[in-house]
Amino acid sequence: MNTTLSGGSIKASPAAHEASAMLLSRRSLISACLILAALLGSMNAYALRCGSNLVDEGDLKFKVLQACGEPISREIIGYVDRLQVGDRVRVMNIEEWIYKVSGDYQSLEFEGNKLVKITAIR
Repeated sequence: MNTTLSGGSIKASPAAHEASAMLLSRRSLISACLILAALLGSMNAYALRCGSNLVDEGDLKFKVLQACGEPISREIIGYVDRLQVGDRVRVMNIEEWIYKVSGDYQSLEFEGNKLVKITAIR
């Protein structure tokens, strides 16, 4: 780094300023990438676009039907015990709906009325 002494103070050369700015720019870029990666990692893994509508995990069956219409297949694939109140246990269906969107098949899994998983079928 070239420096000059001027009036009792040390000044860096323009090349030193440019190198410092590049280093700061690289650090900012790396920081921005790390923040973006953290945000993307915290988002739901998968959402489904039906036309101009988007359905996501946590949505209710009603919203999915409104957004995507009737699925090409609906199957009850199991049951889940969700809530125990005293000596009673609430049992809900696990249901799989299959959609064909843009040539690809998508599996939507519901527990009771709530969308819990969206999977692309390969």
